[in-house]
Amino acid sequence: MNMSNEKLMRLAERALKRTESYQWNRGLDMPDEENYKIQYLLVKGSKNSPENAVAYASYGGEIMILYPLQEDRQPIEINEDVFFFDSELFEALEQGYSVAFMSLESHCCIWYEIENLQDKLEHPAGVQKYLHYCKQHGITRERLAREEYYDGMDAMKLYDRQAAIGSQVKKKQELER
Repeated sequence: MNMSNEKLMRLAERALKRTESYQWNRGLDMPDEENYKIQYLLVKGSKNSPENAVAYASYGGEIMILYPLQEDRQPIEINEDVFFFDSELFEALEQGYSVAFMSLESHCCIWYEIENLQDKLEHPAGVQKYLHYCKQHGITRERLAREEYYDGMDAMKLYDRQAAIGSQVKKKQELER
């Protein structure tokens, strides 16, 4: 199945709009722009022929995890108080997922988590892979401050290009075995 990032996002949006929670909010006459929003989308395997995709949407204090390529799989809803990017993003990046889409709002939240938990993060290779994504896509402290009023530390100071590239090469070698 040949997929572009745009097609994967359309599938994620369609899966989101079919959920009970989204429909409930819509039934309360909530405009779509105020309802759940896809915050980021991860893809495992090649983006052209993905093995799996996981989308994360948020509304208020709720996070919804969706599986747009698995129509029979139910979404998972959790409170943001028990949601950590270390386990929901960095671990997935270490397991071969890559970022297909991420909102600037999510980047801000991730950078705040990196700032607050930098010595306690359990998936450093995932952090480096994420920071490599930021480097490649122009996600900087200045941009986040300008567009999202971010006022935390510059997470890119923790970026180690060699570690990021090394973890990707190592993972690729493991997948080829």
